[in-house]
Amino acid sequence: MAGILWRAAVILHRYLGIAIGLLMAMWFVSGIVMMYVPFPRVADTERLRFQPPISWQLCCRYGGLSDEAQIIRAQVENHLGVPAMRLRMLGQLDSLFDLAQGARVPIDADVAREVVSEAAPNVIGRPASIIAYDQVPLDQFTLGRAQRDRPLHRFKFDDSEETIIYVSGTAGHVVMWTTVSQRFWNWLGTIPHFLYFESLRVQQQLWSQTVIWTSLLGTFLTVVGLILGVLQFKRGRDGRLSPYRGWFYWHHMVGLVFGVLTLTWVFSGLVSMTPWGFLENRGRGEASLAQGPAPKWGVVRASLENLQPQPALANVVNLTTAPLGGKLYWMASYSDGSVKRLDAEGHAAPPNAVELAQAAARIAGDRPIAEQRLLNEEDAYYYARQRRRFEDLALPVYRIILNDEEQTRYYLDPNTGALLQRADATGRWRRWLFSGLHRLDFTEWMRARPFRDILMWLTLLGGLALSLTGVYLSVRRVRSDVIVLLRPFRRLIEIGRGEKQVTS
Repeated sequence: MAGILWRAAVILHRYLGIAIGLLMAMWFVSGIVMMYVPFPRVADTERLRFQPPISWQLCCRYGGLSDEAQIIRAQVENHLGVPAMRLRMLGQLDSLFDLAQGARVPIDADVAREVVSEAAPNVIGRPASIIAYDQVPLDQFTLGRAQRDRPLHRFKFDDSEETIIYVSGTAGHVVMWTTVSQRFWNWLGTIPHFLYFESLRVQQQLWSQTVIWTSLLGTFLTVVGLILGVLQFKRGRDGRLSPYRGWFYWHHMVGLVFGVLTLTWVFSGLVSMTPWGFLENRGRGEASLAQGPAPKWGVVRASLENLQPQPALANVVNLTTAPLGGKLYWMASYSDGSVKRLDAEGHAAPPNAVELAQAAARIAGDRPIAEQRLLNEEDAYYYARQRRRFEDLALPVYRIILNDEEQTRYYLDPNTGALLQRADATGRWRRWLFSGLHRLDFTEWMRARPFRDILMWLTLLGGLALSLTGVYLSVRRVRSDVIVLLRPFRRLIEIGRGEKQVTS
């Protein structure tokens, strides 16, 4: 029985190693690319760098919107030289209102072309001409994002980087841009790594199951390989640690060194997909609890009327609602890149400890709070993640730790009271089983360069060597197996040919 099981494991490892081994090799190569070229995205701070100050002298006519309408977000910016407001209301798509005319702006191809023509010189860095246009619901580089901005108006330019700029079909502003170099490296990085091919990714359930099952097979293949490798590990009289020779020897040795690490990577990749509900997020709508009820349009309109004459609005390029605890506040972004919080009357209103404590109480409900304080540095669960730029990490941050069974943690933006992150027991397990194992991101010093680059290159190349030697040996051995299986048929063919010659 032991012999049968051993033989079955060897054969299974051999044949599974061809397809899954190639896939794992691709994961290692694409992982190296992803260290340096992330999937394209454009943060609001990048987009606002190109915005001119709001033309308040042309403002404001509001149209006939009901004062009782709940406003999830109101955002005032210049749009084609005039002030405009982007509104997000409960259960509706975003919409754009011209505050000079008091009318809704439909975002058709002509309006989108004007928007992109105004933005393109700043995005590209020099004047460029449009060479292609189409309207798309999504494409390869907008998968899983810009959900509220669809359809998207996509423009391609004739610059050396073949820049493509996307304009929102609902809110009328630039939402993203990509360059030819980004697109090229993403086809070697993020797209194959996550099997993020458009034809597959648009079918959410099929894509999810594909990633889960390939990761599961990769985990199984690595476990079988480790068992076989450990059982065959022994020191012979000649001092060798393996009974194998040639490429089999090197595959065995690399597997013993990098096999466990390879297993942690493929297993943590499986964990990232929360298969069958494992480590799935269990949030309970705390984001809305932290900020309180959304303001009504009548309150927003009255506040804007009070804000217009205020000196604090000079050089503001963007004004966005930031309600907290039932009160209306605004986050004002200025042309110099600074951001300030203003109250409903337009006066500077930096957040205070009382407001943040009240937000904490709303989140906690009837659960006791063990700790709440302003945190000026990262901790084990709130940190600058790999492939994220440090400026994306809001610091300081207001941390709340509840005295419940899971010691649930909440992290609030101290400027707006917005919930940035939640970490309960499930979230903490996910942090270690995915971010820790998959990104080798256990401590701050492991994220520091150049140590991180050296560590990742060494381990990823080790995993790649393990995968490629395994594929090569599997193909070579399967070829031999096929020859052996076909040998009786070849003998029959030769016998048949001989009988035919005798007859003739």
